[in-house]
Amino acid sequence: MQLFKAHKFLSGVLVLSLGLGLISSNAYADSQNAPLPLEGYELDVGVSPAPPFVMIDSHFQDLGGIDVDIIRELQRRTGFKLKNNRFHIMGFGDLLDLAAKGKMDISGAGISLSAKREKIFTQSPATFRSHAVVVVPTSSTIKGRSDLPGKTLAAENGTDATDLVSEDMAALIDIKHEATTFMTFYSVATGHSDALITEAPMAQEVVDDWARGKLKIAYHIPDSDNDMGLMFKKDTAASKVLYDTFVQMREDGTIQKIVHNYLPNYEFPDDLLPTSVRLAKQKQAKEQGAMKLAHTDLNSQNIIDPEGVSKVANTQINSY
Repeated sequence: MQLFKAHKFLSGVLVLSLGLGLISSNAYADSQNAPLPLEGYELDVGVSPAPPFVMIDSHFQDLGGIDVDIIRELQRRTGFKLKNNRFHIMGFGDLLDLAAKGKMDISGAGISLSAKREKIFTQSPATFRSHAVVVVPTSSTIKGRSDLPGKTLAAENGTDATDLVSEDMAALIDIKHEATTFMTFYSVATGHSDALITEAPMAQEVVDDWARGKLKIAYHIPDSDNDMGLMFKKDTAASKVLYDTFVQMREDGTIQKIVHNYLPNYEFPDDLLPTSVRLAKQKQAKEQGAMKLAHTDLNSQNIIDPEGVSKVANTQINSY
């Protein structure tokens, strides 16, 4: 599947920055006679633009992305319908605020899983493991953490400085809040902010397309790995079904396939792979290790020392 280009993302998000958007979605028909577990349910599904997890085409008529495709597959397998046959599209801060108040049954936007969010939501299993990067204008001299004090970082509404940097660093930077993800990139590209901190795949998608020549990734933030997934409404019957179905999708390779449709070079950590794939990799590694050990032993037994052989021969001759 071809990625939506970032200029399409740009045009869609410019519309979104003016307010809440809604996009229709075609419901999936059940090809089986048995009722699906969420048949008859209508769920509120909210997303926020965050390529490659949630993307909008240039005509503002269709959604794509990792999270969107996963949600549609969950719909196909469980049978729920979208409330008013629409995705609710909004800024990231608004999405999490409404979701935390129980207004959204499913939320997607490349959202990080955390112990803090686990208290508010039923979190899906991890879809993806990412790390944070610092994005700056191409002419910027920012190269590392020591260059951030005194700088202005762009961030979406609802984001606190300590969500981005450590407490000691938070007191040394300024935060410029923007309404949408796109506007944070736009703020940096136009010089209104010095940098932004975001997930690597999102940064790479924008830098490689819409912001080519305008923005660059300055550096990767050490020890910033985090898992990403969907947020379900806390502890509902529907959330239990959605969670269990998500697990099945990961085990049968569906999640892996969806991610690779958008990020074909992404290497899944072993613990995020389907069990069968993980066990096959472990078996292959074990067999390769055994073959390497056997090869080493064979070579050690076949080492020939011409000088040593000559000494033994001479000793045997002299003994006669």
